[in-house]
Amino acid sequence: MIFLSPAKVNLGLWILGKRDDGYHEILTIMQTVDLFDEIYIEEGPLSVSTNIGIPQEENLVYKALLHLERLLGKPIELKVHINKRIPVGSGLGGGSSNVGTVLREVNRLLGEPLDEGALMEIASKVSSDAPFFIKGGSAVSSGRGEKIMPVDLPPFTFTVVYPNQPVFTAKVYSLVREENLTSHVDVDKILNRLREGDFSLLSNELGRLACEAFPVVGECFRFLESLGLRPMVSGSGSCVFYVGRATEEVMKGCQLRGWQVFEVKSWPGV
Repeated sequence: MIFLSPAKVNLGLWILGKRDDGYHEILTIMQTVDLFDEIYIEEGPLSVSTNIGIPQEENLVYKALLHLERLLGKPIELKVHINKRIPVGSGLGGGSSNVGTVLREVNRLLGEPLDEGALMEIASKVSSDAPFFIKGGSAVSSGRGEKIMPVDLPPFTFTVVYPNQPVFTAKVYSLVREENLTSHVDVDKILNRLREGDFSLLSNELGRLACEAFPVVGECFRFLESLGLRPMVSGSGSCVFYVGRATEEVMKGCQLRGWQVFEVKSWPGV
């Protein structure tokens, strides 16, 4: 059986404060897009492998399935192989998407012993973004990312640039200071503007820090900006994207720099 595991972009991300558990309180608008990892599931002893050699014990999907086994009180006899197409460390949520997709589909294969809330709780144990991918689509995410509120947004086309540099989310968050925090976000106003095709209220302070900490992310951002586009960093980077089709100028400039370009569309989720 083959399942598609979608990427996401963050249409804005605001850091609200530091939590007692060491994580940051955030608010972000997330949208799944039609760039997919492929997940193959078949019967067999529990195992998780990838086409890029991620060790099983380090794979978030394997960790999530162990949590699922403990909750169900019985072994899961399924082999999972992930064909990665979403760049790792790109801010597109590939690993988290794999977790959400596998938990949802394995639960179905087992006769749906768990409800959506239980799946989201397991997902949150291994990744802050993973609960969003249980369903995907358009949503406002809050807390450390695990609180999901689905929203209606029109479909968009995005051009996503990966500057061939993975970014370590923990490193970017470690740079957050008081001046990077936002005290209040009028999310309803922002969503209404988005529905009108107005992206002027979107910002991502985490992305700004990524541009400072990883020079190639800043270079990518400034390159798109120099073409009169309105670039945004997805999550903590390294991908930089804008709303609209991939222009010839963008394609040529990225090819010259050895960067990957993906033209994607909103994906509605399940």
